[in-house]
Amino acid sequence: MKNIIILVFLTVSLNLFSQEIITIKGKLFFSEEFYRNFSNLLVKIDDADEYVKIEEDGIFEIKTSTKKENYKLIFSYGSIKFKEYNYKFEWTKRYKPKSISLAENCRINKNIAQEDFREKRKLKLYVYNKLDTLILSKKDKRVQKKTNSEFVKMSYEDLNKFECISDYNKRVFKILYLSGKVKFLKNLRKDVISYNYRYNR
Repeated sequence: MKNIIILVFLTVSLNLFSQEIITIKGKLFFSEEFYRNFSNLLVKIDDADEYVKIEEDGIFEIKTSTKKENYKLIFSYGSIKFKEYNYKFEWTKRYKPKSISLAENCRINKNIAQEDFREKRKLKLYVYNKLDTLILSKKDKRVQKKTNSEFVKMSYEDLNKFECISDYNKRVFKILYLSGKVKFLKNLRKDVISYNYRYNR
């Protein structure tokens, strides 16, 4: 009986010892401006229940005992899912966290802003706020008319494209500056994305 108990104990101990804990280390790259607007960033493995908070520097660590060839990571802002990412098992062996871009491809970027200007299409000025709809003041409408632009509210579906949208807006700021319309930069509404960078060159 004693030998059986010892054998069971050794079997349980070996099983616990052999259950390797895998650490998924990553770093989601985003700007300070993005984090100011969306600080409640979370990540989890798709079939897990618990989320892990992403730190201000973008670093996160997820512990799991499940070994897979690939892990699907789900990134969320509060309850809003904004990104999926396939994380390879081989990256768990890295010393440094795996770098992950907020957005791989964007339909909105600074080159599109330049093209809009060249083709004399209306420039966009993307806005982010928590209101349901975008309300324009008389000043906003005047800015739109005088600069051949339109204010557009960024949706949560475009959350992962925030950095690209920011680059688009910054190029529009530069176009307005070089076109002699600096006074309209002064009159921009403050919820325009990258508002604080409108005079940067």
